Amino acid sequence: GRLFAKIFKEAGCSVVVTGRSVEKGERVAYSLGVGYTGNNTEAAAGADIVIISVSIENTTAVIEEVAPHIRPGCLLMDFTSVKVEPVQAMREHAPEGAEVLGTHPMFGPRVTGLEGQIVIFTPVREGRWTKFITDFFKEHRARIFISTPEEHDRVMAVVQGLTHFAYITTASTIRKLGQDVEETRRYASPVYELMLDFIARIVGQNPGLYAQIQIHNPFVSRVHETFIKEAEALSKIVKNDDVDGFVKTMAESARIFKDVDSSMGKSDKAISALTHELKKLKSSVGKEVGVRHIYSGSVHIGTVVAVDPEAVVLENKGKRLKLKLSNVELLDDEAVLEWKKEHIGPRKMDFSFIFPEAVDETLLAEIIGNSLSTIVSSEVVDVFRGDQIPSGSKSITLRFETLNPGDDVFIERLLSGLGGKMR
Repeated sequence: GRLFAKIFKEAGCSVVVTGRSVEKGERVAYSLGVGYTGNNTEAAAGADIVIISVSIENTTAVIEEVAPHIRPGCLLMDFTSVKVEPVQAMREHAPEGAEVLGTHPMFGPRVTGLEGQIVIFTPVREGRWTKFITDFFKEHRARIFISTPEEHDRVMAVVQGLTHFAYITTASTIRKLGQDVEETRRYASPVYELMLDFIARIVGQNPGLYAQIQIHNPFVSRVHETFIKEAEALSKIVKNDDVDGFVKTMAESARIFKDVDSSMGKSDKAISALTHELKKLKSSVGKEVGVRHIYSGSVHIGTVVAVDPEAVVLENKGKRLKLKLSNVELLDDEAVLEWKKEHIGPRKMDFSFIFPEAVDETLLAEIIGNSLSTIVSSEVVDVFRGDQIPSGSKSITLRFETLNPGDDVFIERLLSGLGGKMR
């Protein structure tokens, strides 16, 4: 809920949040710059769009509380990982003239924006505000999919139910075996390394939420039964040394993937990503780089002092900052320049050199201005001829706006290399 309160607020919407804890609610509202009330029905009665974003086990009760107070023509939504129960509750308890839209954002609060993220809609009664929400997500470049509550929960029983169940069971198995996870990483293949990170991502989050996803999806029990049955069948094949049976099971399982080559390519990219940034940072020791924190969005610019598989140390103006590699992404040169333009701004530098009379000062400024991507602008400030200047020569003063203070050395060398003599 906090993520979407922030997103809607930044888009210019008037946002009011509610919650059981007045202290926490007021603190969150203050940090986001939105309103707060401890009265759910009061908030619902005054809103054009009401979004229920509470724990799955409490969603139906909250819907039953606030839905009757929705004004006709307004929109009631839920942000829940299951859809059959909450959509049925909204359909039954919201006024006939109110819009109803089941919604499942397929991402958690650790993301920083909507671009590229999947959002599933299960519309019941559509109107003006449903269109507004749909357009809002499209404008923020989210990927929207339309479904029914039943189809949503049936698919989610595999997408979430099976995935979480298998990952949590794998972690539980490693725990029961008494195997130290960090020790296994010493022997890890790239695929195993990736799998461990995905498992840790799941088990490291809110266990109550994951329990509710398993318990409240009406189609999960059948998925569990099938998973356990298939695991037992494969285990029996292995115990019986049945190579043909194993090959058959694996080959038949591979056929469900219509484009195995594409999946191989995607997984190869994921594996390559494990070491790509590390290699690039190691080759950048002593050079300036920029990194963005993937959760806070903060950008850090500095000279790379040290790098290891876990962290990078950047130095800026004598201060050193150590950042976990798992929490940052390396910015390309263009992104670093854009950030500098927006947050630091260019610095003006003037250079006066003596050149032969035949030199075209405008062309000279253009050549040097195009020589570095960090130079924002270039211009001729002055052309001087006088007693102090040798006959047949002229003094040219050029001004450059640059994002890198160290460019002055390069510019001076280039002007000297082009035949100029510093005044």
